[in-house]
Amino acid sequence: MHWSLKNKLVFSITLTSGLLLFIGVAFISFQNINIMKAHLVEQAKSTINLTGNYCISSLSFEDKESAEYVLESLADNDNILHAVLYDEQGSVFAQYKKQTDFSAPKFDSGQDTLIFDNTNLRIFHSLYYLNKKYGTLFIAFSTESLSRQVSEFIYSVIVILGLLFLLAIFMAHIFQKIIIRPVLALSDTTKKITENQDYSVRVKSRPQDEIGILYDAFNNLLDDVHRSQQQVNKAFAALRESEERYRKVVELSPNGIILHKEGKILYGNAAAVKLAGYTNPEELIGKNIFDFVHADFTEKVKERIAGMKSGVRDLPQIEEKLRRADGSILIAQVAAIPFFFDEQLTILTILQDITKIREAEQALRRSEVQFRSIFERSNDAMYVLTGERFSLVNPRFIELFGYTEEEVLSQDFNLMDLVSEQSKEHILKRREQNRRRQFEPSAYAFRAVTKDGRPLEVEVNLSQIEWDGKPAILGIIRDVTEQRMLAEQLQQSQKMEAIGVLAGGVAHDFNNLLTVISGHVELSLMKTDKDSMVFRHLTEIDKAGKRAQDLTRQLLAFSRKQVVQLQSVNINDLIKDMYKMLVRLIGEDIRLDTVLTKKIAPVKADPGQLDQILMNLIVNAADAINIRSGQGFKRRITIETDNVYLDDEGIEFPGTENGSGLYVLLSVSDTGVGMDEEVRSKIFDPFFTTKGMGKGTGLGMSTIYGIVKQNNGRIHVYSEKDLGTTVKIYWPSDQSKTSIKGKQKNQHDIIGGQETILFVEDEDSVREFAVTALRDLGYKIYQAGNAGQALHLVHQEKIKYDILVTDMVMPEMSGNELAEKLQESNPALKVIFTSGYTDGKLVNKGVLDESIHFLQKPYSVKTLSSIIRQVLDK
Repeated sequence: MHWSLKNKLVFSITLTSGLLLFIGVAFISFQNINIMKAHLVEQAKSTINLTGNYCISSLSFEDKESAEYVLESLADNDNILHAVLYDEQGSVFAQYKKQTDFSAPKFDSGQDTLIFDNTNLRIFHSLYYLNKKYGTLFIAFSTESLSRQVSEFIYSVIVILGLLFLLAIFMAHIFQKIIIRPVLALSDTTKKITENQDYSVRVKSRPQDEIGILYDAFNNLLDDVHRSQQQVNKAFAALRESEERYRKVVELSPNGIILHKEGKILYGNAAAVKLAGYTNPEELIGKNIFDFVHADFTEKVKERIAGMKSGVRDLPQIEEKLRRADGSILIAQVAAIPFFFDEQLTILTILQDITKIREAEQALRRSEVQFRSIFERSNDAMYVLTGERFSLVNPRFIELFGYTEEEVLSQDFNLMDLVSEQSKEHILKRREQNRRRQFEPSAYAFRAVTKDGRPLEVEVNLSQIEWDGKPAILGIIRDVTEQRMLAEQLQQSQKMEAIGVLAGGVAHDFNNLLTVISGHVELSLMKTDKDSMVFRHLTEIDKAGKRAQDLTRQLLAFSRKQVVQLQSVNINDLIKDMYKMLVRLIGEDIRLDTVLTKKIAPVKADPGQLDQILMNLIVNAADAINIRSGQGFKRRITIETDNVYLDDEGIEFPGTENGSGLYVLLSVSDTGVGMDEEVRSKIFDPFFTTKGMGKGTGLGMSTIYGIVKQNNGRIHVYSEKDLGTTVKIYWPSDQSKTSIKGKQKNQHDIIGGQETILFVEDEDSVREFAVTALRDLGYKIYQAGNAGQALHLVHQEKIKYDILVTDMVMPEMSGNELAEKLQESNPALKVIFTSGYTDGKLVNKGVLDESIHFLQKPYSVKTLSSIIRQVLDK
């Protein structure tokens, strides 16, 4: 039979449409039937799981009545035919049946089974709790409704399929040219859905004819499937969202949340892990809850757990002590309730850490006690002022002002009674400004007055506080009367210190000049004929330079900038050298006598310190004589020396070192005004003086006392009012020497050498003189104007040298620091320090360390060459 193109097209369209419709409907029918079956199975499983959970407790307690009640509740479900509850041995424990001729089936007790046939659905479900099997539940569900739904669905599908097929034939004949495009679109859409399982895809570009109905039917069918899929997805999403929400609530809770059963911890949130002292939950899970309960609360916790097991649910919150993993203790507010977790009956415990709250409460109580203690025991007067009345005062306040506590706290007490007339205007002005809220500084000073009229210099510090719920002022008053007096004395001392600093600076610079002058004179003398007139002139200049050196040494002694170089000194020679100067110091109207033991033992001392002691004692003696009035007494000062032996059984000298042995006595006596016992007991106190304003600093005797103590000596003062004073100083003798004069002349000749010297001096003229002299003596010299240049020579130019001679005081880096840096690479480096004075970096308690080689400025060629030779040859 010959087919026309039209018939072929109609046949092709009709056949294709029919096949597509059949395939699509069959696929959808198959999916829907499977969904119906799956829905029935899920309902059956949910029902048997829920029923089984209620039956576990009945099996556990062997309560058949309760079990039958649970099974009979299934009668409301029309799909349930039979239900049987078996115990652990497989015997029928309880059953429910709609048909009287039903008999319980046998089952394999070791397997859960699901049997699905055309008439019913039978399920065997084992019942477990805490990994223990309590029995098996059997339920038979009717599939009659499912069969009916399937039949109705298939019938509907067949009818729809037939209609659609007829419609396809009709449309193929009439609109064969138009229908091809929509059918292809429908075919493509169906293919996409089949391939991607995406039921959200829809057929678009709906034609305005019967094909459009097919589109609508197909899309509606897809809508049903899609809605069904969305409902399933939404249900799962809601379940996940609910689980996530509650999980976040628990995990992010600031309170610790744990679940435990039989003492074993099953779960703990992040806060609980932190409270327990761990860093991750795995460390907490599995631990015993009583590992974290303080021993004082163990029995109470056990009683609460027992109560919850017996059915008590509403247990009150309690406050417990808990122990962390590291042994530290915390205090927590604890609430607990029974809770099902992973199908297990557990105990949910919530822990709120209140340790800081309790510590804050205790700290507050301690603070109140401490405040009361501080308030009562304070050395400063303290008060609380409410309005214009005192609400509280401490004992020091009462002691300071002389009023009784009842007087101060009375209603009619006027606080202006505590203010002297000189300060009342200032205090009243402050009060008025504070009333206008123009607050003045909280700390200020004023003059107060005691009850008996005694004036006080006080400082007050105010703080705004709350007292009994009202604004108040806490005031602290400090008596600074004595401090003001000391401040005035300190001001005088600072003036003297400034003069001392000035004197030290002048002496330092003058030493550099003297070094250059005396040095060049010495070099000139070495090259000049002794019989020439120039030699005599240079000799006189040299003598003048030496006298100038003595002057700078006295300036340094006054400013306490001299380097304490202990020497073996003959104290008689020192007194003789100073005699003329002392006579000029005291004036011609006072006679100065000396009584010196001929064979005096030497002492180890710094000559400058001995000069300072002798000058202070002579000045004090002269002042005491000049103060004394009246006629008929001899204006005389006597200096005596003697060798004495002291032992521990002799006179005690407060504050000085005691020890037996040979001492040299230096005694200064005067015929001055003398002192009573009260004044004598205070003469060594700093700033204590009996002289008038501007005539004394009160530091003379304290300085003498310090020097004597520094040298392990003793000092004793004897005085009688209007008769005079005797000061006796006992200086330990230097038993290593027999007779060395106080000012020895260097007897060594000028000696040169061939070694290499690194010479560092920031004063150009001093450096030029020293370098010239040393080169003339045969030494090889590397010179530097500061420490930086010296380091460059050593580290960059790699010079080799045998000894370092450096000025002590230089800008940027001192000579001591330079030596330390160079000794890092050359620990055996030999060093000589020079200076007009030192800033204390080379001395210990003012005494030069014996291991340090020091040359005092100004120095001569002879002393410079001598000490260099001495250090190199050691």
